[in-house]
Amino acid sequence: MSHIFSNRKNKRKFTEILTDMVCYKQFDLQHALELMKQQSGKNKQITSAAASAIYEHMLSGETYSDALKLCSEIDFDTVYISFIRFAQRCGCLEKTLEFLNARCIREEENISRIIQVSAYPLFVILTAVFSGLFLYFYADSSISDSLIFQNIQLGTDFYYGIILSFGFLIVFSTSVFLFLKKTLGINRLYEAFLAMGFLIKGGESLANAVNDAVNILGYDSKEGRLFAQAGRNLSYGAGLKDAFALNSWSTTVRSELEEAFFYAEKSGGENDVFEKIALWLNSRDEKRRNLCLKLIEPFFILGTGIFLMIFLFNLAIPFFSELSVFF
Repeated sequence: MSHIFSNRKNKRKFTEILTDMVCYKQFDLQHALELMKQQSGKNKQITSAAASAIYEHMLSGETYSDALKLCSEIDFDTVYISFIRFAQRCGCLEKTLEFLNARCIREEENISRIIQVSAYPLFVILTAVFSGLFLYFYADSSISDSLIFQNIQLGTDFYYGIILSFGFLIVFSTSVFLFLKKTLGINRLYEAFLAMGFLIKGGESLANAVNDAVNILGYDSKEGRLFAQAGRNLSYGAGLKDAFALNSWSTTVRSELEEAFFYAEKSGGENDVFEKIALWLNSRDEKRRNLCLKLIEPFFILGTGIFLMIFLFNLAIPFFSELSVFF
């Protein structure tokens, strides 16, 4: 897991430095890589080593995209390399680097947002757990020390109740975390449509753009299969909107795509359709994210409150049982 995060960070850093040199300082690609490999510093060791390896591969006759594929210091994914191949075909390396740099920044921002939002729920959960454990051990010691309650027998139902309360907290926390990850994370449909819009406006064919979108979504995902089928529908002569919407696995997704295509077609030309759809999806997701951020605090207070209620109820049962017998 740590390798995945470090690789993503190194890829973003490499792309950021190369974009600055090629797009803003106007160095050619090989000269930029040569300068990058000479950079020193603790935070630039991996990017310098990657630049050196890529530079050496290019000197030996490899294209930039093939050199990225052979680079062992940083794992450049299939989508990244396919964009570079597109740039080599169409001669738009600067725009492609800017697009990839923006994509890497979005990935980092989304991860940072999930981590920041998770800090409060994690604090609440840990507070509830420590409070529950403290009450449990305090009650256990009170039972041992008290003459009144020393005969209390903590039965099987008591321990089942304690396990049930912690089980509820685990399931609740896991479900909410997965929901947060899905809601606040990157919408792959947004990334796919944005990529298609960029590629088509740059001169890429619709078929190749759809294939690149499938790479972004993953061939095994539902969205990836949707785009793959859309590509086949387009090859059979289907219209653009029908190719995507008709084979959707979900009526909800189908209606969303139809609405997105409707507004996109009304607000731009054919080359702008996919970019407009991406912007519509992002606008819709931003509203959901804002609502999620507003509800997360009361929702977690409710969840931990239910946990403590179940916990305290089961903790108090032996005391009430003994008191009823005593009186």
